[in-house]
Amino acid sequence: MSGPDRSLVIVAGGRSRRLGRNKPLVEIGGRTVLSRILEATAHIADVVLAVREVPPFQGTLAAEGWEPGADRAGRPPGSVALRNPKGRALIVVPDPVPDLGPLAGLTSGLDAAGGAICVVLAGDLPFVTPDLVDRLSRELASDAELDAVVPRARGRAQPLCAAYRREVGRLAARLVARAAESRDSSPSMMSFLERLKVRHVTAEQLTGIGDLETMVRGVDSRADLDWAVGRAARPDS
Repeated sequence: MSGPDRSLVIVAGGRSRRLGRNKPLVEIGGRTVLSRILEATAHIADVVLAVREVPPFQGTLAAEGWEPGADRAGRPPGSVALRNPKGRALIVVPDPVPDLGPLAGLTSGLDAAGGAICVVLAGDLPFVTPDLVDRLSRELASDAELDAVVPRARGRAQPLCAAYRREVGRLAARLVARAAESRDSSPSMMSFLERLKVRHVTAEQLTGIGDLETMVRGVDSRADLDWAVGRAARPDS
């Protein structure tokens, strides 16, 4: 899948309280985690980066060669459209309601995406691979009845390393709006999955793509960062 059929949504709106640094902008092996994700998904032309605050990401992307791009019709307020030298389009969008968790980022990301199928990744996954995102996309595209394909790894479902139909963003938006109005916490990603028709896939089912547990491990703490730095230093990384 390519072109208008698929988009990449990177959810990067967390405060990174455990790590104490903006996780997608941490360097591992001389590259930011965000740069690693963008490199691994370079074959997906349409990218949405959902963040809490736009300027830090805009500055980092500018330093990596991303320049102002053409505005999209209906672009969310406060968002920034960028393009890299190869013509890849990226839009940085702020969460609709700050601090309502990853579901808010998913909402803004899916709303701004152009593809019918969206690969959704947390912004702290340094070892995602092209094979993984392609396999998840194909699994979802193969069954029109499914809303999402979500891996199971590290003992649980991984909703921020998954493929979704863009239309589920409408449900996410309603849930986030309801939480904002009532001043309740946003529904968790797990409770959101319970409302969808989901196919869960395991490492055994995703044969030939590499170590799934490595791909879905985020840089959430200092221990995770130490692990990632060591993993990136290996010759096979």
